[in-house]
Amino acid sequence: MGDDTQDFEASKLGTKDYWDKVYDRENNNFNEIGDIGEIWFGEDSVEKMTEWVTENVTCGSSRIVDLGCGNGHLLLELAGEGYQELVGIDYSEPAIKLAKAVAKQRQLDNVISYETVDLLGSDWALQNQFDVVLDKGTFDAISLHPDQEKAKQEGRDGPRERGLFLITSCNWTQQELMESFQKYFRYHSHVKYPTFSFGGHTGSKICTVAFEPLS
Repeated sequence: MGDDTQDFEASKLGTKDYWDKVYDRENNNFNEIGDIGEIWFGEDSVEKMTEWVTENVTCGSSRIVDLGCGNGHLLLELAGEGYQELVGIDYSEPAIKLAKAVAKQRQLDNVISYETVDLLGSDWALQNQFDVVLDKGTFDAISLHPDQEKAKQEGRDGPRERGLFLITSCNWTQQELMESFQKYFRYHSHVKYPTFSFGGHTGSKICTVAFEPLS
């Protein structure tokens, strides 16, 4: 992250224990009533990200990963658009259990694979390459982790994209994301959301920004 971007105070939302408990409950709900659980940032963000992918990424040969996939809803939508090399990772085993169950129920487990991965605590990123990397709230959660300062100082690598990185955030503005990733990426494009004005400033509740590698 750039030196000019603010740090957020640590929160339980940044801990594995919190998300394990959330997805334990959502697994129970799925088993009882078939509800796949909460859609992080809402349906609109999923629709916007899916639309951006369909407009910018070739369907068929493109390999796509969703970091912190949760219940896998974003990948389900992309599978519905015909994308077939889809991977979801999450450090929460209950989240991956739920995502796998939902994909199997919808007969999409042949095009979507899921893995339990601690991205910051393993070499998984060094061993895998993707054409597109998606992040819907995971960078936000990492920013709230109690060990965020240590992780930032270590500067661990993320997945090495040959292509594009699409991120959606509710904690960071578009400009802050550009500053955070400027060492590795250049701005590609962004998704437009409804805006509101407050105190003389105009903004939106979330932002979605696309980047491409510097080299």
